Amino acid sequence: MFKVNGTPTQDLINKFDNDSNIFYRFQNPEYEIVGEYMESWGMIFSSKEEALEESEDYGYTEENAVLPGKSCMPQFDQIIEWINYYSKDDVLLVFEGADTYETGHDDEYVAEYEQEIAVWSVKDVKDYLYNLEKAI
Repeated sequence: MFKVNGTPTQDLINKFDNDSNIFYRFQNPEYEIVGEYMESWGMIFSSKEEALEESEDYGYTEENAVLPGKSCMPQFDQIIEWINYYSKDDVLLVFEGADTYETGHDDEYVAEYEQEIAVWSVKDVKDYLYNLEKAI
């Protein structure tokens, strides 16, 4: 389970963006990243099994339906492009990981999850972006 443990700041974002082992991903805070959930199979499938069974219907092969890590982005400005696909109950997970050098189904990065660095609420991220835009 991922619990909110801070809010985004420009200093933190700069620090995380400059570390090649730090990635951002939107995450349901109720879902842990363990076992088979260390992989990704896209938002259109509810399980790994469903992704494998229905992959061809969506233009994927069984080999590329399940990704060897978590969908993510290495830069804050890249991940926020996806914010409107997630609910207010989700979080922005900042994690340490290893780039798999695979590309996800939507051209995102795929990284192996190692450990949580920060967890920010979607509301706090939106508030940060609003205040940033307002200051410009």
